[in-house]
Amino acid sequence: MKLPSTTSKLLALQEATNAELCVRLGEIFKRYRGLAFVGRNDNLFTEHWTPDVAAAGYDFEGFELKGAMIVLYGVENACGFIYRISIALPLDLIDDAAATEAYFQRQYAERKAEHDLVATTPGSTNSPAI
Repeated sequence: MKLPSTTSKLLALQEATNAELCVRLGEIFKRYRGLAFVGRNDNLFTEHWTPDVAAAGYDFEGFELKGAMIVLYGVENACGFIYRISIALPLDLIDDAAATEAYFQRQYAERKAEHDLVATTPGSTNSPAI
């Protein structure tokens, strides 16, 4: 790869690359942001929202590389408060849409199973009355 010869052109290249990267990562975030709410255990939440509905107001804010993972951050401004969520995926899946889909579907299934296990465990706060 041949880089621009001037600093100003290099800065322009960085800005254009970052803008395109944010668009692509924002699409991934928008599609899978509901994962941040899967497994919530409080009754008030589960009575009023699904994970996808709860995440609907969050917009992509940025990303961070953490070792072999990429963390996507979202933000929602509501009623004077700023709420933040994040989802993460292995960096090596980022270019493979089918593998990304499979990864997030596994995450949904695992978190849902954990939530269901906690909800039916005797002595937990969400267990059915006996």
